Amino acid sequence: MRTIQEVAKKFDITPGQASQLYNAMSITWGTIYSDIMNCFEGGEDEAYSAYSDEAEMVAENTLDADRVTTFCPDQDLKWVYRLEDGSYRMDIMEMGEAIWRTHGR
Repeated sequence: MRTIQEVAKKFDITPGQASQLYNAMSITWGTIYSDIMNCFEGGEDEAYSAYSDEAEMVAENTLDADRVTTFCPDQDLKWVYRLEDGSYRMDIMEMGEAIWRTHGR
């Protein structure tokens, strides 16, 4: 998927929500980046080699354990984890990766 509109359509969200999530992931990643890198003895090289690409690394480390809601408490991000019917979203990581890739990271 190359455009934010394609990502939004695939995950049944709005382009605005996709941008909101990208911004929340960026803020969160900027806050936790050093801590994540310090978890790897080999630093950045080892960290990057542990994932298929940067989008996977960022999505896993920002969306897992609701970190985006922790580091962006002023944003309403309930939709990231729950669908309109109240059920859990099952494609959170895939959605986060697609959004990160679309923004050229």
